[in-house]
Amino acid sequence: MINPVKQGYLSSIAAVDTNKSDKKIKLDNTQKTENEKVVKIAEQIKNGEYKIDLKATASAIADSLI
Repeated sequence: MINPVKQGYLSSIAAVDTNKSDKKIKLDNTQKTENEKVVKIAEQIKNGEYKIDLKATASAIADSLI
């Protein structure tokens, strides 16, 4: 006979491991996306196509300070 306390404990450990795996996958996907953005910007700078939107940049800086 399985003790229900141990069964609940083991199932909660499995849930924690799954959550860690999901977080790692999400982190890896985020890092991949950020790296792709950096590569794209670097290519635009190299080709002379990159332009800075000063109004949007100033607004973002102001919002982060508020």
